[in-house]
Amino acid sequence: MGVLATRLRYGSLAVAVVVGLFWLDRGPAPLLASGLAVALLALAAQGEFYRMLAASGLTPRTGLGLLAGGYYLATRLAPAAAAAWAGAAPDPRATFDAGAHLAAAVVFLLVVGVLGRRPEDAPRRIGTTLAGLLLVPFLLGYLIEIRLYHGWGWLVFLVAVAKTGDSAAFFAGRYLGRHKLIPEVSPNKTWEGAIGSVLGSLLAGWVVAATAFPEPPAAVLWIPAALLANVGAQFGDLGESLLKRGCRVKDSASLLPVMGGTFDLVDSFLVAGPVLRLFLAFAAPAAP
Repeated sequence: MGVLATRLRYGSLAVAVVVGLFWLDRGPAPLLASGLAVALLALAAQGEFYRMLAASGLTPRTGLGLLAGGYYLATRLAPAAAAAWAGAAPDPRATFDAGAHLAAAVVFLLVVGVLGRRPEDAPRRIGTTLAGLLLVPFLLGYLIEIRLYHGWGWLVFLVAVAKTGDSAAFFAGRYLGRHKLIPEVSPNKTWEGAIGSVLGSLLAGWVVAATAFPEPPAAVLWIPAALLANVGAQFGDLGESLLKRGCRVKDSASLLPVMGGTFDLVDSFLVAGPVLRLFLAFAAPAAP
């Protein structure tokens, strides 16, 4: 099976899974379905990042890092979980201080390091472990915040814009690509692919803005949101490529043929999620 056919096959399967999760998130399991999905993907991607580092000769504390990442993500999900346990509708504004819980996770890693009594190579061990915590659970936690503070529609918007942009970049780059974008970081990405990604994201943003919101957002809101999320998604993809090339690996894992591992699947959201969250915090009121 060729690259194109394989990508279409597994891409279609991924779309079906995402649609099912969004259905659960809007109906039977509001907030929990998307939150748990993000948390599981984040921890899987964090684990893959640690394996990449270990393969390149670095020594992250994988178990401790995943424990800290799980704690941090759990604090993002706690408002929805508490409401579901009480049989009430989750309050999107009843959230916890993200900075305080991130600090608790960092302090945990430092305290365990001290109690371990191994000062040799400690900066590298602690630094690489913290890198995994900050790059994956911390950044992907913003997807949960988008769902909590701005509602189901904006989370759908982000996923559609980022992943449609990814697919548009692949096809535009494959059939039209001539000019390399940043070959030192990602040899196969082209300017034509980047432009195709922007156009694909705008199309996806238009469709979602018209269909996924109780009151469709104005064009002056969703167009810049789509553009910012697309640029963020492209930089997230390039950022992961930078890390992979630094670790001398092609894919973070071999979970899906052609597409790679979980880290490869979520890299678009590492920058796009925080960017969209910050934009909406200034430009759109919080909504349930």
